[in-house]
Amino acid sequence: MSVIASRARAPILLALTAALLWLAATSFPAAFDGVRLAAARDDPVALADAGLDQTLTPARFSAGLESALAAGDADLAESFLALGRTRGLAPTPEQQGRLEALRAKAGEAAVEEFAEGFLHGAREGGAAFAGALAGDLTGYGDVRDLWNEAEKGRRGEKTDEVVIGLAAAGLALSAATWSSVGALLPARSGLTLVKSARKAGRLSTPLAKTLSAAAAAAVDRDALSAGVSAAARLDLAAARAAVIKAIRPGALTGFRALGEDAAAIYRRAGARGVRDVLAVAEDGAEVRKAARLAAARGGATRAILATLGRGALVFLGLTTAAVEAVFACLGALLGLAMLAQRFGFWLGAGLPLGRGKE
Repeated sequence: MSVIASRARAPILLALTAALLWLAATSFPAAFDGVRLAAARDDPVALADAGLDQTLTPARFSAGLESALAAGDADLAESFLALGRTRGLAPTPEQQGRLEALRAKAGEAAVEEFAEGFLHGAREGGAAFAGALAGDLTGYGDVRDLWNEAEKGRRGEKTDEVVIGLAAAGLALSAATWSSVGALLPARSGLTLVKSARKAGRLSTPLAKTLSAAAAAAVDRDALSAGVSAAARLDLAAARAAVIKAIRPGALTGFRALGEDAAAIYRRAGARGVRDVLAVAEDGAEVRKAARLAAARGGATRAILATLGRGALVFLGLTTAAVEAVFACLGALLGLAMLAQRFGFWLGAGLPLGRGKE
């Protein structure tokens, strides 16, 4: 190839190099974010951080906070404020004023929520959870729920295996809690949270199916019937003893682990935080990941879940745009490497660009 021909090709190669550099530079941020998400698949904290870096814009933050305020959910609004503080985002003065009004109303409803939680066990909020836990620790709440499910069966209605399993396991853990001087209280309280979420219709369908299967395998229905009969006679002690015997040996392990994880979430994210997790988690492993996330992010957990959904707990795959960015970046880098190699051959040979001679 002649020197003239080599010089004629030089502008083309320079233009190609510039184009590849531009493609690599523009695709790299999205490609890096995609790779970062994939690398964090087993770490819920890193996964959530990577997801928020991509999605939590000021507009998204404001919209999420606005949605919480419009729904009257002061706890979620507070969670967005906590998340915003970690990312340099703040509410507008108008939003701050509306939150102050919600805080004032929240205190007024606490007594009513406690009573509703004790009697029915299906209300949200910290006061309602305290009432539900008080009922379950005495045995009243779990026996009540078993009685209600038995009545459904007598009427020919479909019974809820999840509630039956959680109530039976809860009674067994309540007895163990008293004998262990409170050592099992976290697991006991966690099961109350899960049962309340189920009764309120807040368990995800996959998680409900998993718990239903676990409950069916864990509970001896004949022995359980004896407990329900004792409850019908208002013999709470006999009912509790019979139900405890209805739990098959070794069956409490899974329920205890779930209860402990739910309690860990409650300590950092509150009762509503637990329900948000149970609404998206599909199995016990994902609830455990949520407990790790709550331990690290505390009050911001609900806002993270509201923003990312189940994507805060598990890697759901890369978007089409992210995949395209990864391939574009790799292609550009490969092209630049080939051009650099050719340029190196040219310099090493001391020849004009190309294989020809002058």
